[in-house]
Amino acid sequence: MGRMRAAFRTLGCKVNQVETEALLGFLKALEPEVVPVEAGGADLVVINTCAVTTTAEADARKEIRRARRHNPEAFIVVTGCYAELSPEEVEALGADAVVPNARKAELPKVILERFGLPSDPITTPPNEFWGAGERGLLNSRVRAFLKVQDGCQAGCAYCIIPRLRGKERHRDYREALAEAEALLRVGIKEIVLTGVRLGSYRGHPRGLAGLVEDLYHLGAKVRLSSIEPEDTGEDLLRVIARYAPEVRPHLHLSLQTGSDRLLKLMGRRYDKAYYRALVQRAYELIPGFALTTDVIAGLPTETEEEHRETLAFLEELRPTRVHAFTYTPRPKTRAASMPQVPIEVRKRRTRELIALAQRLAEERIRPKLGGEVEVLVERRQGGFLLGHTPDYYEARLEGQALPGETVLMAVEGVEGYTLLGRVVEVREKASPALPLAR
Repeated sequence: MGRMRAAFRTLGCKVNQVETEALLGFLKALEPEVVPVEAGGADLVVINTCAVTTTAEADARKEIRRARRHNPEAFIVVTGCYAELSPEEVEALGADAVVPNARKAELPKVILERFGLPSDPITTPPNEFWGAGERGLLNSRVRAFLKVQDGCQAGCAYCIIPRLRGKERHRDYREALAEAEALLRVGIKEIVLTGVRLGSYRGHPRGLAGLVEDLYHLGAKVRLSSIEPEDTGEDLLRVIARYAPEVRPHLHLSLQTGSDRLLKLMGRRYDKAYYRALVQRAYELIPGFALTTDVIAGLPTETEEEHRETLAFLEELRPTRVHAFTYTPRPKTRAASMPQVPIEVRKRRTRELIALAQRLAEERIRPKLGGEVEVLVERRQGGFLLGHTPDYYEARLEGQALPGETVLMAVEGVEGYTLLGRVVEVREKASPALPLAR
């Protein structure tokens, strides 16, 4: 066989993205040519699935069928939450190997042995917190994900994730810092901390705040993925405020609903007063703070008045971005047995939330026109430089700069959630990239 052709498809959360990137690194011994699933002729296809909603399950089934249709001779490996939830269904759909979340660290071994290569300490993750490290950097030399937590014990009434990801586990901060140092040595500029319930992280004596501060002192720019409001304490806010913008002044705080009754019914561990006070404190403490959030339309028993409460609360909070989802019942969750809102009402409420989110986003982004913002350049594409601002706006620039450089951008236009403009000056050069370890 010539050079292996391998295809990878990742669905769902950033934790899945981390694990797929890590797998790519651990498979370097195969020297794969990475191709799209639909290109056909792949020797290996890996599908990392999600099952957070019934729509996510349907997407996983579609991807498995598509992979088999385009790659009839491939060794198809399916992993992730859908593989954990319904392994028999996954196998029946055409998977050659089904690797649930509990055995995800065995993925490199399963694949290497299938293609006649031995697994050893170099090609085997040391534990369940296998992250990108130096090995997963096949696609980026600017930003890397660092997984430090897995599992969830919150038990929200509508959510199946605790069943699929298990109890909370926390990565020792010394191990996380060692991986971060390896990332910085090869030129990574921004580290994104990820976890299924990131804010509950207890692998550091001072929790997440302590880990963020230590990462800053290593020289990393640090961004946090989604975090629960009840896990966001004063210590974390003060660390972000002290070290912004290198510690990114942006938090994605899941709201889900603006109804106190529904928050309690769904098992959420905060109320509107707590959420409001938290956001107000973040605005007070953190220069340039940006809030993003997500909401669920049509939770069981939601009334029209409660839907209006959510719309009004979002108007009050004025987040820069809102992700709105339609509630779908998950079997074996408490919410599935509650009285359901008719699907057409759920969809209409979702449309109203999306319309509000778009208006709020436009109102928040417009004041940046004519000003200057800092951007970390991540890549060049189609003649433009692409990157993000510290407060997590996408940016598309004209001018001269290299990936990994921090530039000052003159904002000359906006397009949806993206700032358009040009490079004014390079403020921070890219770090010299060392060769990747093999």
